[in-house]
Amino acid sequence: MGVRINETFFKAEYMTKPEEISQGMMGRKSLDGCMVFKMGKGHHRFWMRRCLIPLDIVFVNNNRITGIHHDCQPCDVDCPKRYSGIGDHVVEFPSGTCKFENFKVNDRVNLYQGFHENPLG
Repeated sequence: MGVRINETFFKAEYMTKPEEISQGMMGRKSLDGCMVFKMGKGHHRFWMRRCLIPLDIVFVNNNRITGIHHDCQPCDVDCPKRYSGIGDHVVEFPSGTCKFENFKVNDRVNLYQGFHENPLG
């Protein structure tokens, strides 16, 4: 399973339990593909507390990108910066992915696509 945005497929890790969502990327040195957080619909805020690598944070609602925060920098314990947006899912990518792939607000997102599924179907 993975995420497809436009024509690009990413291997994905899915966070659905509260403890998985709160742990997120804390303490991890790498991310291969992306990390998907299944959230309830609404306004959400993320931070980079105890993350080790910079990330792009993408808010998705009804399978459309609603907001993108580029190059969110890690921080230690005191993290004044929060990254917020509206969505039912949040997807984190290694920093630079969204600019490289030219993702934009309103791009279509398939959050639960199998690797071999037809992207046009």
